[in-house]
Amino acid sequence: MSTPTARAAHGSGESQKHVANLSRLVINKKFSEHAKGAVVTALTLLSIAAQMSQGVPYLGAISTALQAFLKVHDEVEQCKDECKAAMDDAQQIASLIIKFRDRCIASGKGDSALTVTVREAFTELESILLRCITTLQKCRVDSQRKRDRLRLYWKRADLLKSVKKCAADMGKALQRFDRTLNIDIAFVLEGIDVKVDNIRATLQSPITPQEIIASSITPTWRLRAAPHIFFGRESEVQLAIDLIVHQAPARVAILGAGGIGKTSIALSVLHHPDVEALYQGRRCFVSCEAATSADGVIRALAEAIHFDVPGNLSAASVQHGLLHHLNSVAGIICLDNLETPWDADTVAMEDLVAELSMLPSIALLITSRVIDTPLIGWSEPQLPPIMPLRLEAALQTWDAICHGHDDYAVKLVEAVDCVPLAVTLLARLARTETTSNIWGRWANERTDVIRSQGTEHRLNNLGVSIEVSLRTLSDHASVDVLSILSIFPNGLCDEDISVLENALQDRFSVRCAITSLKQFSLVYTESSAEWTRNPQYYTVRALSPIRHHMLRYHPISNELFLRLASLPIEFYEWRLDTYLMSGWDRGELCRARCMSMLAANTHMARNVELLSRATEMSCELPPELQSKLHQRLSYVLVHRGEYEKARCALLMAVKLDEQLKDRDALFRDWSLWLYAFRYEFWGREDECGYLDEVQGVIKAAWDLGCDNSRAWVQDFNCYDWLALAQHCVNEGRRKLQRPIGHRSGLYSDNDSTVFLGYSEVEASYHRLVETSRPPWELSVILGSSAA
Repeated sequence: MSTPTARAAHGSGESQKHVANLSRLVINKKFSEHAKGAVVTALTLLSIAAQMSQGVPYLGAISTALQAFLKVHDEVEQCKDECKAAMDDAQQIASLIIKFRDRCIASGKGDSALTVTVREAFTELESILLRCITTLQKCRVDSQRKRDRLRLYWKRADLLKSVKKCAADMGKALQRFDRTLNIDIAFVLEGIDVKVDNIRATLQSPITPQEIIASSITPTWRLRAAPHIFFGRESEVQLAIDLIVHQAPARVAILGAGGIGKTSIALSVLHHPDVEALYQGRRCFVSCEAATSADGVIRALAEAIHFDVPGNLSAASVQHGLLHHLNSVAGIICLDNLETPWDADTVAMEDLVAELSMLPSIALLITSRVIDTPLIGWSEPQLPPIMPLRLEAALQTWDAICHGHDDYAVKLVEAVDCVPLAVTLLARLARTETTSNIWGRWANERTDVIRSQGTEHRLNNLGVSIEVSLRTLSDHASVDVLSILSIFPNGLCDEDISVLENALQDRFSVRCAITSLKQFSLVYTESSAEWTRNPQYYTVRALSPIRHHMLRYHPISNELFLRLASLPIEFYEWRLDTYLMSGWDRGELCRARCMSMLAANTHMARNVELLSRATEMSCELPPELQSKLHQRLSYVLVHRGEYEKARCALLMAVKLDEQLKDRDALFRDWSLWLYAFRYEFWGREDECGYLDEVQGVIKAAWDLGCDNSRAWVQDFNCYDWLALAQHCVNEGRRKLQRPIGHRSGLYSDNDSTVFLGYSEVEASYHRLVETSRPPWELSVILGSSAA
């Protein structure tokens, strides 16, 4: 008795004549003529199957071709182990096909069970099977000559690459057939039972034919309402809509930090008229916030699209059934907060998203805090990570909640970097509390003030939202690096990060931690090209709410703080204040280190609070260092417009320097006193009620700038400071119609309207120094060249 395989092999010569005329396959004629052994049988059976119409008989033919293909493995001499994966997958496909054929016959559906999707899968399988047969033929050695065997051995690398490609293709085919054919029998029976029950109930109930027709219409998928308050996201929404409408079915990811407005953008996209016209009632929004596994997401999705799932089915069966259902419908699915199940069940979620992305008519939209999205074919161009609102849009959001804003509201919005959730929560608070009070609370409570009434939740408490993101970090090093970044409001540039990397390399990798923080949207990069003229120059920083939360609840350890104190002082050029302020309340050891750094680099300090606290605690420092602190505090206060406080600080410096009898320090003290006078009264000199006192200070400073022989020992800049102060005094006296006692030397006319220019004034000064001998007198020097 001959088997089908034997009969096919016996008639292979005749069958191969038709290989070139196959309707679904084109087989190379030369290859078919040179095929031998099991390859001939497999090729013949495949050609026969490919000529058949794809009905129930075809299922037996393609299954037989797969079985013949499995025997080719016995004749393979190269890459035999690597071929095994493809063979195993082929065996499973054959089993699925036989099972599917039996169910088609048992159900009475026959050929109608082979839908368009199923036929497409079989057509693809035929092509994959042909490529695999061709590759395995190359792995055979028909000649026994040593030369032929060596030639095959030297080609092993290329063969290995081809074999791996075949194994990957066969694996993909198995996945497709597993999804398309392997629907759990219990699930099918349950679906039949449900339909029977529904029909019985319909027949027994007194309803009209119109109601029966209405009840058979597919229900609208579940969709949350569009956001009522939504400003400043026009470009992000439009980009997503363009992708969805013009690249259907699109795969779009909306990524960004917690509270940045991803969900609002997604809902606005889903409710846009263009998307509604495309998908109508099949627009689905699924929150993954409560899901801790892929199974949870699958069941939530099934519920949202009204797909009945019996409770006793396995997760795999539910997934197969759901995907099979979605395979034949068109719609758009949004998975919101995908990071929650992704973090808990990464591998399964990667597979699920990949499966959803393969559905032919389902658009996929996700929102996530995780920038590292599943590896699928996302529509291009992808949306960049969502950034905070512009100030105008943030204030529009505030106004929509509070019906107006004031200066304190602007300060609050700017203080939280225009993060939408923070703006919304602060605006809600401003409904019952004045903005000035909220601003005062912000100074003390920081992110603790950004909350609303109700159960602690990420949507009504910004701190909770931030902690949700922190829990996704897998190592403490990332938390430490985020805490370090949070010390510096303006972030760190690439050069700064290199300094940190070298200083802390024995503890952790700063760059690896920053990569992790970027992936979870806890930090972001911004280009510094505008002021560096280098397009590759960037800064890494944390948003204000995250930064303040980290400083309050996750500060770095004292040990790490002191490690940072050992960095080169150039690292702190523009950020010494923020670093020292973060360590002032850490304890005696850290505070002492802060005081030491400040005393050695007083000229770098710009923070009034820091300098004020330092002067209050400086009694243990040498008097000259105390004087420098008071002097620097005065300078900073002048630039804040707090002139009276600046003069008080200077008088403290004068008192200390008089005790030290330090003429140079006293000269700097009084020069700074004159600088404060100029800053306060420039342009309104006549309003100064103590011009004579100022003139006396100019004379005292001049005397301090000379040595015992009355020779000027300071440089031109010091001279220029006194000359400018003298000009201000003269302007005040002129406006008050009082006589001018000394010329400033800065103008070429008596009315002080023609300025000589900085270089000409300096040149005049140097000529004077070279030609004149001490003693110098103020009236001579300042009146020697001009008005």
